[in-house]
Amino acid sequence: MAKKIRDPRLRITRRIKKDQVFKVKVKFDHPSFTGLGIVDDETNPIFNRAIPVSFIRNMFVYYGDQLVSRFRMSSAIADDPLFTFKLKAVQEAPVKVVFVDNQGEKWEVSKKIKFYT
Repeated sequence: MAKKIRDPRLRITRRIKKDQVFKVKVKFDHPSFTGLGIVDDETNPIFNRAIPVSFIRNMFVYYGDQLVSRFRMSSAIADDPLFTFKLKAVQEAPVKVVFVDNQGEKWEVSKKIKFYT
C-alpha cells in the first residue's frame, strides 16, 4: 500500500474502580477497499477486481494476558473505523487491541488499567 497506515489510538476512562464496567474506544485510520471497480470502461465495461483488496480482517482484545473478545470483519467495513465496547475492571492490567488486515499486517495499541480510589 502506498499510504503509510498510522497506529491505532485507544481511549479509556481515567477513573476506573474495581468491578466497574468501563468504555473502550479504538480509532484506526485504515483504508478499506473491496477491490471492485470498472476494469476497462473504454472497450468492454466490466465490473470486476480492479485494485488489490485491503481491509481489516480481525480485531483481538486482550485484558491482561487473556483474550476477551475477537471481532472478525469483511471487506464491507468502513474506512477509518471507530470501535466502542465495554469491559469490566476485574484487575489492574493492560488492555491491548490488535488489528490484523487481510494481508497479514499487524498493528497494536495498549493502555494499562489502574484503579482509582
